[in-house]
Parts: sequence; C-alpha cells; structure tokens
Amino acid sequence: MAWTQGACVVDTRTGRVGRVTARTERVLRLAPLTSGRSWECPVDAAREATEWEQRNADVLDAAWRFWRPRRRGLPPYGNVG
Repeated sequence: MAWTQGACVVDTRTGRVGRVTARTERVLRLAPLTSGRSWECPVDAAREATEWEQRNADVLDAAWRFWRPRRRGLPPYGNVG
C-alpha cells in the first residue's frame, strides 16, 4: 500500500502504533502518537491502524515499552548518554 504522510499505521513487527512522517521506497519513518522517539519500519511490515488502536495508542505504547526486549550490555532505551 502507498502510505501517505500523516497516515496512522501499526508496525507489525512490534505492534507499535505510529504516524508516518517520512517515506522512502522501502522504509517508513514513524513517530509515536503519544511521545517518544521515531523509528523506521519496512513498508511491507506496516498495516493500517484500526480506530481502536488509534484511540488506545498511549496504553499500547506503554505496554510495548514494558515488554520490549532489552539490549544486553547496553543501558536501557531512553537512558543513553
């Protein structure tokens, strides 16, 4: 699907909900609907977010932050520096 800037999508690799801020041929740049860092998602790993997912993005994002895998030997995400 040809995602346009501003579209609300779900990264199916992680379940995170984000808004498209930029796009290349193969990659979407997504910004979280609530707060946090933007990330990249392959175009084929994105799907349209349902109305429920858009309304509950803050809860879904908090759950993702709790359950996401930690990187070994590195500080937790958000605590770099």
